[in-house]
Amino acid sequence: MTCGLGLKTAAFKKLYEEQYRVLYRRLLAGGAALDLLDGALASCNSNERADTAKATAEAATLRTTLKTRTEALRKDRTING
Repeated sequence: MTCGLGLKTAAFKKLYEEQYRVLYRRLLAGGAALDLLDGALASCNSNERADTAKATAEAATLRTTLKTRTEALRKDRTING
C-alpha cells in the first residue's frame, strides 16, 4: 500500500534520511555487515557437507560488493547530511 506522497513530504524525507544514515553507519561503515558475512561463512563452512570453496568464493564476491557500496555511499550527500 502506498499513500503516493513518499519522499515528497518534508517530515517523512527527513526521517527517512536520518534512518538511512543510521543504517549506513551501523551496517556498512561500522562493519556489522562484514561481521555478519564472516559469521555466516563460518557457520556454513562448519557443516561437513558444505562446499567451502564455493561458499568462500561467494562470500568474497559479496564482501567486495559491500566494500564498494560503503565507499560509494561515503560520498553520497544524503549520508553526509
